[in-house]
Parts: sequence; C-alpha cells; structure tokens
Amino acid sequence: MADDPQNTPGNGPEDKPEGTPGTATGSERQGEAGKGAEGDQADAVKTAETARAAAEKRATEAEQEAARLRRSNAATKGTDLDALRSEVRAEFTEALVRAELRAAAAGKLRDPADALALLDVASLAGSGGDIDAAAVAAAVDQLAKDKPYLAVAEGSAPTWGDVGAGPRDTAEPEPATPLDRLRRAYTA
Repeated sequence: MADDPQNTPGNGPEDKPEGTPGTATGSERQGEAGKGAEGDQADAVKTAETARAAAEKRATEAEQEAARLRRSNAATKGTDLDALRSEVRAEFTEALVRAELRAAAAGKLRDPADALALLDVASLAGSGGDIDAAAVAAAVDQLAKDKPYLAVAEGSAPTWGDVGAGPRDTAEPEPATPLDRLRRAYTA
C-alpha cells in the first residue's frame, strides 16, 4: 500500500483543500464538459441583466420618441396648441407672481423667501395671466400682521453697521501714531 500512487501524500482528496487549482468541486464534476450548473446560472443571470438593460434603453428611447411625436402633433392640431399655450402661460404667470411677491416683501419681511413659502402663489395670479399688484401687496401686509416675527422691525438700523469706509463728516486729523489712535479710542 505504501507504493500505491493513490495513497501517497498529496494525491488523496483529504490532502487537497477545496478550491485549489486541479481540484474539481461537486458542480464541476457533474458537467465535466461545461462550466457546471453554477456557471450556467451565472451566464443566465448575465444574459438576463444585459437583456433588461437593453429593454430599459429601448423603453427610454420609445418614451422620448412618443414625447417628440406628441409635441409635433400638438403643433399641427389647433386644440393641442391652445392647451400648450395655456400651460406655458400658467408657468410664466406663476414665475411672474413669485417675482412680484419677492419684490413686495423685500422691504416688509426680513426674508422675502418666507412670502413664497407661506402664501399661495396660484391664488394671487389674475385671470388671463395678469398679476394683481394690489392683491400681492395686501397678501404680504396681511402676512406681516399675522406673523409679526417675520416683519422687519420699525426703525431698525441695517444689520451691517459702519465699516469705516467712505467719506467722513468730521474733519479730525488722523492720529500720528498707533498709541495716539488707542488714546483717542478710549477717551471717546
């Protein structure tokens, strides 16, 4: 038995760890000619993923083509063209109302964006795309009354203050030394 090549060290199944080159796992033994059941499944998954990606790409292209065709059909039909015009008019009217709200809230609210967040933009648009400036101003005034913490305080100074730039009203000469500048700062 010692001379038997099957019993020599390194030739037995217990001597070769699984997954090393030259050893066959159970699935590889089943299909010696092919890759085995796991390899076939991996190929099937890869094929399915490729097919899915191609189908998604075709679907996206079909949606884009359908949108293009809808636009081209809308241009030839009068009723669809009117619908497109009214849709575009509504979008631009909303943008104009938002701009009007920001302008009206600029001096009345601390943050004009609060007016955009708290007021109904659609209700401020007039018929036919016109903007009622009086209604916008009234809505901003009402918001300032309802929520006074949003309003600018009466008589409050700007938050930035004097930064020391620009012409001065006084004609005091500049101090000659930094020490004189400090003395003047502490005596004032």
